[in-house]
Amino acid sequence: MKIAYIKPSFPNEKRVGLLPQHLSYCSPEDERRFEQGYGESLDIPDAAYGESGGYSRENLFAWADVIYCIKVPQPQDYQYFRENQTLAGWIHPFGASGRYFREYCAEPKNVRLFDITNCISIRVTQGKTETLNIPRDITHKNSILAGYASMMQAIMLRGGITHNDRIAVFGSGNVAYGVLKYFASKGIEPVLRRRSNIELMQQEFKDYDIFINAVEIAQGDAAIVTFEMLDSMKSTSWIIDAAADTGRAIQGTHATKIEDPIYQDEQGHTFYVVDNSPSLLYRESSEAVSEGYAKHFWVKPMSYWYSDFCIVR
Repeated sequence: MKIAYIKPSFPNEKRVGLLPQHLSYCSPEDERRFEQGYGESLDIPDAAYGESGGYSRENLFAWADVIYCIKVPQPQDYQYFRENQTLAGWIHPFGASGRYFREYCAEPKNVRLFDITNCISIRVTQGKTETLNIPRDITHKNSILAGYASMMQAIMLRGGITHNDRIAVFGSGNVAYGVLKYFASKGIEPVLRRRSNIELMQQEFKDYDIFINAVEIAQGDAAIVTFEMLDSMKSTSWIIDAAADTGRAIQGTHATKIEDPIYQDEQGHTFYVVDNSPSLLYRESSEAVSEGYAKHFWVKPMSYWYSDFCIVR
């Protein structure tokens, strides 16, 4: 099968999805080609990919059975997708940005989707969603970087933190670990809240100077932070969604970008919801993503991922 690796058109996305040193893990049954300048953000020349490197974007879309892009393609690329093609990557087809692609490109053109994530990876075909036999945490280092990088940028924009600030982190997974690593480097000890003590968090919420969400919730689950809780919060408080679970974990939020990362609501609360914050540390993140995908996805031929053998029953 023919797989095209294209550069993400997502704003300020500099990560490289497959590095030359990880090609040896990839199944030899498939043919791979890389867009011209695919690794330029990491100073990787096209020649590092051998004869597979240096192809034009348009030619790759026309040639490939499978398109791989580290982030969901943007509307300017929708025109290039062909009927019955396949897209693999971080698509999040039921999230904010991924839902738009699914509704306006994937479904009209019957594009099969492989959403390969650090949590549960899925295959979406003609409206049918199936869970793939891929372990969790294949890119856990990238999730840790999401927590760390979000804090790094947000706290810098805030002008720093002090030991007098009341800070809470909600979650106990990889993203939360990254958040805590950042605070540890500053000698700050936030309170850690999770679902088991969510009632305590709700009672304290009005007193927080900074609240950091580090979890994603399932479609239809109750929000972690409601509009009523935000109404009770001090106007000077910051809400940082390091998991970028836009509009779900924290009601009413919208995604922000690296170049314009914060916004304020009518009450003066400041929100940070950057949905690709690991790209701030794109060298480290590229290594984690490339190795995880190569060892757990590309190691199998695409014929396997198209079959029923890869589905969790």
